[in-house]
Amino acid sequence: MFPSPPVSGFAIASLVCSLVCLAPLGLVFGIIALVRTSRRGERGKGLAVAGVAVSGAVLVLAFLTLVGALRFSAWSSGSPAGPVRGDRGRSVFALETGDCFTPATEPTQDNQGAIRNGAAERLSCEEPHRGEIYGRFELTGRKAFPGTEEVMKASRDRCGPLLPDYAVDLTAHGPLQTYFSHPDRAGWERGGRTVLCWAGAPRGDLDEPIRKEESAFAPVQLAYVSAFRPLWEAQLRPPQRGPEEDLATASRWAGQMAAADAEAARLLGDARGGLPGDVREPAGEIVVVFEAAVPRWERAVRAADSDAYLAAIEQAGRDNDLAVGLDAEIRKGVGLPVPRSAAAGSGEGV
Repeated sequence: MFPSPPVSGFAIASLVCSLVCLAPLGLVFGIIALVRTSRRGERGKGLAVAGVAVSGAVLVLAFLTLVGALRFSAWSSGSPAGPVRGDRGRSVFALETGDCFTPATEPTQDNQGAIRNGAAERLSCEEPHRGEIYGRFELTGRKAFPGTEEVMKASRDRCGPLLPDYAVDLTAHGPLQTYFSHPDRAGWERGGRTVLCWAGAPRGDLDEPIRKEESAFAPVQLAYVSAFRPLWEAQLRPPQRGPEEDLATASRWAGQMAAADAEAARLLGDARGGLPGDVREPAGEIVVVFEAAVPRWERAVRAADSDAYLAAIEQAGRDNDLAVGLDAEIRKGVGLPVPRSAAAGSGEGV
């Protein structure tokens, strides 16, 4: 009798990380495990698939996501903007930027697909709500439907940059799920061109608005949160295919992440002198974390194959736990809200 092949340690780590709010690591470990189970005969493919699925749904929009687990969930709808006849509410496409709402159609398990009931109930942002519109725009320049893939790409490319302008401090709310809703072929033929960009909690409702403008921050707070913007912007432009399918695109994104880490380190280094004395040291440690990530991302840029690429980005995320605790400490010191997940990870109370 031949012994059973070993269970992939990366598969186990992927599922565990995805369940304890370390979605970025869970996603990376899951991808590595899928490669190993297919190439090395290790067991644990089911665990890896579960880890990737859970991790992909939990998008931590903050500097904590050093390994780029960000993606948008896409919904399509056949309804053009305006009221929907027969629905109690209004069409989700009638909502404006800044509106908070609960859609009649709850997100599916994979957070994608068609909206069968396009109605939405607009709510006060101070009461529990499923989503918040942070941007909307019209797709112009095409008379005929350009195809779902092109619509999704245009929607993703234009929604991404809008979020950091709308919510200056993306870390404040802990994990967020980002979505865009776009017209499908039937909606396009009826005149629908509107794309909605919105965000919600991975599970359950938001209890407060995510919108916060620069004027709401003290100078020291704004300098601190602004240091992470280069990372947020890079993470909102991840490749939509893995390195096994498209290594060239994945490598270009790794280069963007390297540049973002370098810029974030510079900005945080500049802001460090204005921070209270008791948090300057942890701020310096985060600078070191960012600087250490740069050559790791650069190794991913030069990777000859997907295995080398995945090994490089795994290294880029190893300091994730340390960064969570340091950020919570600094946020408390400058009077910024500490997300529940970060406070729990650092041993702080909320």
